[in-house]
Amino acid sequence: MSTKSKFMERFGQRARTRDVVPVSSGSPVRLSLGFLHGANTPEAARILVKRQLPLRTAHAILTEVVDHGKAFVTVPCVNDLLALKNELSSAGVIAKVHAPRPISVREVRDRTKLSQEAFSVRYGLDLATLRNWEQGRSKPDVAANTLHWTIARNPEAVEESLDMDDGVAAQSP
Repeated sequence: MSTKSKFMERFGQRARTRDVVPVSSGSPVRLSLGFLHGANTPEAARILVKRQLPLRTAHAILTEVVDHGKAFVTVPCVNDLLALKNELSSAGVIAKVHAPRPISVREVRDRTKLSQEAFSVRYGLDLATLRNWEQGRSKPDVAANTLHWTIARNPEAVEESLDMDDGVAAQSP
């Protein structure tokens, strides 16, 4: 049985979105979504469409929640995160921000007791970029923030992920 039919079987007709007035401004927000008991998926779809998520994408995300218990989505236009979370909650959908909070790169490095040079080599970072982050000239993007949180929580995992010895001996030039 296809996913689409499982979804339709469980939740009925598609959400009508013609009467939904989309919000006009806001920023994208990454969320993880899950269901509470008795979720109203047509209403959840309307809430997501209101934040300028295409209906097809909203349907696919809610189908993924049905099938796997959780899904991840970037909602394009969120001007009030708390209001969005409350609206989704009233429709039986749990929404959590799915992005790392900013973390001090300097504090992470200080905890490792490594110099900037040693830290950049150990964790695969460009030394100049690390210096720019620590001196406030630039900020880490989401992927770099995720890496820093991982280093802070489990530095060995990052080290292991960078060990790429595939058994081939290094060739001299």
